[in-house]
Amino acid sequence: MAWLRYLDSKEYENTKVEGFQVRKSFTAGLLLLFMMSFLVACNQKEASHQQNPYQNLNLHISRLEGQSYTVYKKIVDNETVKTVMSVLLDVPWENAKVSMSRQPDYKIHTINTDPAISYEPVTYAVWLTPKKDRLEVIIEGKSKYGKMTKKDSEKLFSILETP
Repeated sequence: MAWLRYLDSKEYENTKVEGFQVRKSFTAGLLLLFMMSFLVACNQKEASHQQNPYQNLNLHISRLEGQSYTVYKKIVDNETVKTVMSVLLDVPWENAKVSMSRQPDYKIHTINTDPAISYEPVTYAVWLTPKKDRLEVIIEGKSKYGKMTKKDSEKLFSILETP
């Protein structure tokens, strides 16, 4: 309100040429304040995304039924998505084209829920080893193969098997 009183004062009337400069500075100040607010808001959104980069990701888990794969579970819980993706990222990936003797036991499809974010969907094909103590994974469409640790296999398998 003080700036409104200044604009009505005699001091302002006596400096009409300088008044143009005052209005210009005031406008520039408002513009600067708006830009700073916008940048802070953008940084907060990005910081939120960095804390959980999987917050806009859902997982569809499917298994072989007959001749095709059927989605039997959709994971939308952020914590479970984060756990599954962390386990998959910890796989010691090798660049290799492999041919397995049978179809995958499971497929994990990543689904982006935010159209404003560019994300290439990924499908992980998962096999249970013959001893049933570890999981082997291939990233479909890429030459990536990996065998999970027993601990990570147990963690992922428990998520895959719970309804």
